[in-house]
Amino acid sequence: MKAELIVSVLISSLAGCATGQYRPLSDAGSTEVEQLKENVYRVEYYASAFTSQEQLDRYLRRRCAELTLREGYDFFHIGQRADVLGLSRRTAMTVTLFKDPKPVGVANLYDAKAVLAEPSTLSQSR
Repeated sequence: MKAELIVSVLISSLAGCATGQYRPLSDAGSTEVEQLKENVYRVEYYASAFTSQEQLDRYLRRRCAELTLREGYDFFHIGQRADVLGLSRRTAMTVTLFKDPKPVGVANLYDAKAVLAEPSTLSQSR
């Protein structure tokens, strides 16, 4: 009976990690977004180890798009990135924000409004 209870609690805990909701920028802690320069930020996102890389990338783009619009910019470029995988996933990246007109010759440039308009499954997170 005791072993069954322990297994049940363990399964419930793991299931809780596997599902959840995307945490918008407004819910982010001060350590998850840090301004480095006028238009350059370090952005972190934490998710469960069960979150796919594809889903984590969508969360990160969404977080960066929210930051871009909040700060009065239109486009963002994702630069240096560091991923850590363990019991949970943590990704930190450097993001540069740009205003209209759209800069020419910048690779991996995203339109913040377009990113937020993308249909996405925001069901898995921490």
